Amino acid sequence: MSVPSDLEKWKHLAQTDPGQAAAELGRTPSDQAQQIAKSLGVDCLAGMILRLGTDAAADLLRNLSEEFREKALREVPAEKSRHVREILSYPPGTAGALMAKEYLSVPIECDIGEAARYLRSLPQDGRAKVSYIYVVDRNHRLEGVIQVRDLVFYPHDRPVRDILRGPIVQVEAGMSQRDVARILQRHRYLGLPVVDKAQRLVGLISANNVLQVFEEEAEEDIARIVGTSAEEIKARSARKILRLRLPWMMVNLISGLLCALILGLFESSVETAAALFLFVPVVLGISESAGVQGATIIVRNLLFGNINLKDLSAFFFREALVGVALGVICGSLVGSAAILWPGGRRLGLAIAASMAVAVIFSALIGLALPLVFKRLRIDPAIASGPLVLAICDLQTLVVYFGISTLILAL
Repeated sequence: MSVPSDLEKWKHLAQTDPGQAAAELGRTPSDQAQQIAKSLGVDCLAGMILRLGTDAAADLLRNLSEEFREKALREVPAEKSRHVREILSYPPGTAGALMAKEYLSVPIECDIGEAARYLRSLPQDGRAKVSYIYVVDRNHRLEGVIQVRDLVFYPHDRPVRDILRGPIVQVEAGMSQRDVARILQRHRYLGLPVVDKAQRLVGLISANNVLQVFEEEAEEDIARIVGTSAEEIKARSARKILRLRLPWMMVNLISGLLCALILGLFESSVETAAALFLFVPVVLGISESAGVQGATIIVRNLLFGNINLKDLSAFFFREALVGVALGVICGSLVGSAAILWPGGRRLGLAIAASMAVAVIFSALIGLALPLVFKRLRIDPAIASGPLVLAICDLQTLVVYFGISTLILAL
């Protein structure tokens, strides 16, 4: 890959707005980000890291090779380097990987005056961001929290332990990001303290960081639903885009050929076959919609943790009941319209019954497939894309023509 032509733009952005530069590099495909970082140079990258928060710095370095990462961190002051390395040591997808090391803590033995002096000793640019000060014991275990306004409204000789609020909501560094998001959503906090297994305070995770992760996951899920990958959004190579899209196109192609084979089997089995073929588009359309709707609802609830083993059966029964109702209503409406074609009531009954069963099956497939994928530790979002459409199409044609043929042959 050649040196990017907009290198000057990157240099200017790194100097004037390192936060934006880091965010852009973090979203850039890793091979391209690596090339940009090499072009900027280790010194430039180290300068960016020095001006970034530890969470943003870790995000930037996570997208680069380990060798280049180490070179950059060696040029950063030891404390900043140690903090960034700690964040990078946590597995992606955990609270520890998202946390920042910039937080305020005071020992429980101090008084309000000492806490106030500590706050005044902070750099000027860090004071405006302070809302809470965490209180820790001698082993740095989290005991509670005080607010900045407490430093104004309480006498300076008042012990901190007398006014601290606790216990407070906290998350462990190994907790999944989705669990952290659910806690933030439940309590409406702007951030949460992060503790290690020994309950020692190790960092702070902000709601903005969690929101960004969910935006990226939602982007990936939406991409999979339409049969591609969020990676395509960042890709600039036509060959890479083709490689990402082609596998799902092959799923559609194969399912289309199988559908044509099924249609051929029923082509001349009944006198009113022409009328049955006229209704294939509407039957397929309704059936596909039922399957995708069910799959999307399940995937969304799995994503936000709204389904557990305890209420899964009730949730599944409710959604299945909706699928049955949709099948009966849509089948009845289309069957009523089919009475106007040659074959009259028998044709209408055949189409109504077959379409109702096909739509019900598609709804059940849409509900069950993501759960099966989840059980197999495969991303359930894949099940709500071209795969569920292909399966719904195949079963719809078999059920539609199979049941219709039996009724019309009576």
